[in-house]
Amino acid sequence: MVVKKNDAEEEYEEPLMITDNESIELLSEAFKQIKWDNRMVKMARKPDLNATLFYTFDENMPERIVEYEIWFNENGTATIISNNENKSLDKESAKTLINILLK
Repeated sequence: MVVKKNDAEEEYEEPLMITDNESIELLSEAFKQIKWDNRMVKMARKPDLNATLFYTFDENMPERIVEYEIWFNENGTATIISNNENKSLDKESAKTLINILLK
């Protein structure tokens, strides 16, 4: 996984690669437990994080790359737009995502 954090000037910091098995497993479990609220969204500012996840579903097939733009909202929720779908997260799921991606 590659994560790029947006700083206060809306410039992205150096990308961070998360490759350790423990973090990847925690993130995978977090995404499975997320309660998705499917709705179309438009955001007025750059995302707080850009995350690129590499999924392997079949070892005989190439990995699948999913790019996420993530906004953490003032009310404690998060909004995610990906190259697959647009989603909103509730407060508990957003907190889980913050704890893993912003460690």
